[in-house]
This record gives sequence, structure tokens and C-alpha cells, in this order.
Amino acid sequence: MNSKERVRRAVAFKEVDRVPAGLFGTPTYYEEGLAKYIGTGSIEEMYCALGVDIWHCKFGLKYVDDTPNPPQNYAGITKLPFEYVYTVDEVEAYEFPDISKFDAAELAKEIEEHQQFAVCGGINSAIFHHYLWMCGQENALCYLKSQPDVAKAIIRRITDFFVEYLKKVLEAGRGKIDIIENCNDFGTQRSMFISPDDFREFFKPQLKRLYDTAKEYGVMYMQHSCGAIAPIIPDFIEMGADILNPIQVMADGMDIERLAKEYKGKITFYGGIDTQHLLPEGPEERIREEARKTVGYFDKEGGYILSGSQGLLDDIPYSHAVAMLEENMSA
Repeated sequence: MNSKERVRRAVAFKEVDRVPAGLFGTPTYYEEGLAKYIGTGSIEEMYCALGVDIWHCKFGLKYVDDTPNPPQNYAGITKLPFEYVYTVDEVEAYEFPDISKFDAAELAKEIEEHQQFAVCGGINSAIFHHYLWMCGQENALCYLKSQPDVAKAIIRRITDFFVEYLKKVLEAGRGKIDIIENCNDFGTQRSMFISPDDFREFFKPQLKRLYDTAKEYGVMYMQHSCGAIAPIIPDFIEMGADILNPIQVMADGMDIERLAKEYKGKITFYGGIDTQHLLPEGPEERIREEARKTVGYFDKEGGYILSGSQGLLDDIPYSHAVAMLEENMSA
């Protein structure tokens, strides 16, 4: 069974030869170091040696507008244009970047060159984070209560842009993207960042547009949302999420054993091996034990992709990452 088949079967809750694994959110420098640690010559070879099945694209669309701009992010969106805004008309007047000024060549090449894996395409459609970026965090949260019509207009316009961005990514993939991810962190360590009711009123309808766009292209949809987001897992399922990531198990309400019992067969969990204490601190045998136990909640019946509960960073020894991945291959 190859990586694409393994991931697709797991997400469809079908029997697999082993649980698939991924390294979402892990920076390239860490992956290069891990490859060197185990004696392989490339990240791709390391993936094959350690049973990593998902390739998360390192390139997205490249913004190629060369006109002078204020400080902006990867999507060409300027910071704080809605810091002081009072009417929907002001929101409508803001000019988002022209999608024609984004080049897909590097992304298309990366997708083509990694077809031995299940490919997660290059989009980080952070509607919530862009809302905070464009308004300022305090203003953004206040607008939800003081100017809900303005807040909804901003969120809708951000989503308008990312729907077109997503379409360009999917067209660049030419049918070779397996998964699209949407990164919106609605949780903190102890609770939701906003209330579940505010999520449902302001963000759920717009995020659903991204889900629907991806489904039109036949790709699996992965919702990334850090923290204590248990209250809105049913919403993600209702919207059509295939995969939920990262399962931050040390956050309140995110015990993966309980989640597996409650949602098995309804959504695939991707992550769940603690990166806050377990993977940094070890010891290796405890990491192996936790990997075995977590895989056992799902066995080979699908519904789980093994990974850390966040990306792997410098505080995690390479030997601990190897222990997690090797145990999965032998489980």
C-alpha cells in the first residue's frame, strides 16, 4: 500500500496496513536535521525511511507585484487597514491583492515532484488570523460586539480573496493535490479564543465556502485549529471536514481517547502525540508507549494519522521523533 492509498483509506475509515503519519507544521530545517540524523540524503528519503506519508507543500502562491506596498504578509495583504473602520462601505472600498499577481510555478513543480506522497497543497487560508491582522486583535474582538455588520463584512471580504486564492492553488495542482488545509486557530490552552456562538455566527458560514470550493475539486479537506476547540468539532464535521488537526492533547477537553470514542467514523484525527511535554522530555520508551496506545484507539480501521500535537521544533530531540515514527511503523 503506497502513501496516497494509505491516507485516502484512513480518511475513508477503511482498513489500512498501518496508520499513516505526517509531520505537519515542522520547519524544513528540522526535517533536514532529522534526515541527517538517521543518515538519509534528503527529506524525501527520510520520509520513506520513517513512514511519513503526507507531503505538506513548502511553497504557496508567490506574490509577484513589484509596486511599493506597506508592510504585508505572504498573501500580499497589508497590516491594519481596518484598525479604525466604522461602516460597511469603508470595508467594501478596500482593495485586496489582485489574484492574477500570484504565480503558481513553484507550487506546481513541488506538487508534481512529490506524488509518491499524499500531497497537502499550499494554502493557509487563515480567515480568523487575517481578521485579527487587518483590524488589530483588540479591535477585531470588539467589532464582533460593537459593529457586527462591519465585522461580518470584513470576514466576508477576506474569504472572498481566499476562495479565489484556493481556486488558483487547486488549478495549479491539476488534480494532483490530495488534501487542502485551512489553518484557523480558534482555541487557546484552556478555552475557545472566541465563544462557540460567535464562531457559528461570524466564521462558520465563511469557512464553509472554502470547504465547498475544495470539495468541488475532489480533494480532502483538513481543518487545522489549535487549542481547546472541542465545542466546535461537531461544527467542523457538519461543514464537511475530512481531517481535524493538530489535536492539542494538553489543551482542555482534547483528550484523544475520549475524542476517538465520540467521533470515530465521523472525522479523521491528525496529530495527538504531545509536543508540550512528552516529545521534548521523553523518555523514548514513554513516547513509544504513547504512540502505541494512541494508534490502538483506532487500530487499522482508519480515522487517524499519527503526528505530534504541533509541528516538531528544536526542543524535541531527533531521537524522540524517530521513536514516535518507528513505533508507528511497527505497531
